[in-house]
Amino acid sequence: MPMPSFVDVAAIANNVPVPVGPARLGVRWIDASRPVSAEIMVLPVGPGEAGRYVLNVGNTFPVGEETWYFAGAHFDSADRWRVTVRRLAPGAVPPVVDEATAVTGWAPAQQRPYGRLDEEQVRSLESALGRVLPPEYRRWLAETNGVQPVGMQHLPGVPFALLPERPLLGVHPQYRPFDLVAADRQWRVGKLSEAYVVVAVPADGLVVVRAEPPQRDAVFFLPEAAVAGTGTPETIAWREQRLEPVARSIGDFLSRLTPLAAPDGDQLPPATIVE
Repeated sequence: MPMPSFVDVAAIANNVPVPVGPARLGVRWIDASRPVSAEIMVLPVGPGEAGRYVLNVGNTFPVGEETWYFAGAHFDSADRWRVTVRRLAPGAVPPVVDEATAVTGWAPAQQRPYGRLDEEQVRSLESALGRVLPPEYRRWLAETNGVQPVGMQHLPGVPFALLPERPLLGVHPQYRPFDLVAADRQWRVGKLSEAYVVVAVPADGLVVVRAEPPQRDAVFFLPEAAVAGTGTPETIAWREQRLEPVARSIGDFLSRLTPLAAPDGDQLPPATIVE
């Protein structure tokens, strides 16, 4: 007879596997974007293959002959979280779980994309910049053409703020403050090498993506105090030594952005530029 679980509920913190009897339960990753999703792992005690299940809140998964469900999550931050799973009684119908109350704590910031770019537009941008964009950033830009923050947003511990009027840039030649090519000429030339692309000009500095290996696609912040100065090779090298790594990719960067005030953004229309 299979070993039954000795608990009815388990809290899994930052992928520290929790024993429940016939298996240990872990969470490989969790995405705080709504609807919240997570990959829950079932690691059998003894013989048997591990199971991996990508689930939304309320979805069920098997643990041996039992049925469990993803009951909720709590976020302290993007990197600190706790997932709760519960066992269903034999023959019980899974409950309807309201994500609005089952997921608590920190929530990712919201952004409104400006639209999409086709391949010809992306290649035209790369030609104007004089270099190829890094692959993950390139894909993201094609899908969004940059994004406008909903309210003021920041990365905890990093001294800058993105605002609706200081967005993540795109291809907007009709409005130079939001345009990647204009930002490259104004803020990158004479300040940083071609290894970097300026992707935002927030309050208090620059946000850049590295376009070359090593650390291709990584996101960095250059504090405002380091932006000023001459454009000699020595000064550019000095300035690049002061770049602060903040995310491994643009997707990681966006997932870490935190609202400084909670906006009402349930049904967000695409962003538009008002000149």
